[in-house]
Amino acid sequence: MKIVGSSLAISTIAALALATSVSAQEPAEDTATPSETSAAEESDAFDPDEMADSLNSAQQLKQTVTLKRSVNGEVIETDKRTVTFDRSQPYRETEAGRTTIENLRMAFDGEALTRTEAFEEAKLDFAIADKNRNGQLSAQEFADLVDSWRNNEVRQSGAPTEEIARQRQYDAFIEEIDPDAARAQTEAFALSKFSFMAGAAETLSLQDYIREYMLDFDSMDANSDMILTDDELLRFRAINRGETIDLE
Repeated sequence: MKIVGSSLAISTIAALALATSVSAQEPAEDTATPSETSAAEESDAFDPDEMADSLNSAQQLKQTVTLKRSVNGEVIETDKRTVTFDRSQPYRETEAGRTTIENLRMAFDGEALTRTEAFEEAKLDFAIADKNRNGQLSAQEFADLVDSWRNNEVRQSGAPTEEIARQRQYDAFIEEIDPDAARAQTEAFALSKFSFMAGAAETLSLQDYIREYMLDFDSMDANSDMILTDDELLRFRAINRGETIDLE
């Protein structure tokens, strides 16, 4: 009887162990409904911070500005342009720099140059460049003036061709990696330009500089309308610096 009892107990234990093994190998059935699974996935994907950023970025402020261009007091061009602000752009003038509207106006003004504006530019150039206030402009003073245009990114017209745009990108790249070389190149062009304007003289007077500046303007004003735009302005800005541009 003891032997039979032990055999029966062993058989029972073996059966229970086999049942447990089979049960462990069978995967549990997924009782969740499709709607519950979808809701769970959406809950996991939802990020309050990301949604807040998305809503903020979608909120944009647009403003339309009317720009006018005048020659001798007569309005010759009126244009409306819309600017879109984002959170990184200043709405008001700050110490950090110009506002977006000011940049828009400057860009519009930079698209054309009247003869009167060129005359005023020449007078301002001389006043800025004549550092020792002796009424004469030396070669080095002119070179420093041209270099200030490069540093401040002024006296730059638009890029009418892809080739010129690529050249400007290349120049900006060279200036970033080797600013001394960029300055040396600018100075070399400027000194050559000064030599052309002054001839055998060592300095230029205010009248001399204005005369040369306006001669450059007239030589670029192909249609004699007393306003430079597009290619005319591009070439004019180049020869101001002593450079040449081939647009052919």
